[in-house]
Amino acid sequence: MSKLVSSCLYFTSFLPLWLSILFIDVKSHFENTENLWTERISISIILLASLISLVVLLFAFAANSKEGSMKVMIKDAVDDKTITSEYLLSYILPLFAFDFTKWDQLVLFLVFFVTLVFLCIRHNHFSVNIWLEILNYKMFTCELEDEDKNVVQRKIISHRMLNTHKGEYIYLKSLNNEIKLDIEN
Repeated sequence: MSKLVSSCLYFTSFLPLWLSILFIDVKSHFENTENLWTERISISIILLASLISLVVLLFAFAANSKEGSMKVMIKDAVDDKTITSEYLLSYILPLFAFDFTKWDQLVLFLVFFVTLVFLCIRHNHFSVNIWLEILNYKMFTCELEDEDKNVVQRKIISHRMLNTHKGEYIYLKSLNNEIKLDIEN
């Protein structure tokens, strides 16, 4: 499940790009009556992948049961901030580099995108996720102490401002090896 959740987190982080591609393809579909297979396939895949990703993330984030979670104390928490240039390079550059109405440009984009998918999921790197921002989740880097007094550092996704809860106990659910979800009481 962790690779699936990671993949869905990664896919939804490109929401502005997917919306832009859908707009370009729908526009091309109405303006162009020639071969529209690239647009049809693109629209279908984006809509299907978006639906699957949203359902997987809703199930992953909805389980607020403490069963299977770990209890930890927050020693320190820092709100993760992202760099604007990183966001622009990852999400805006593909709009200028590829023509999504041509199949060969779509293949080149997929090479670029699949490479980023592989690297980000393998290294548990998620810099920005607009979908999580819309749902009012924040990403924190936290220093935590478990029940055995071991101190570890983890990335935590939470609705709460964890930097104001230092010294308090929280329950975490694992989304993948690196990223945990704060289960609110």
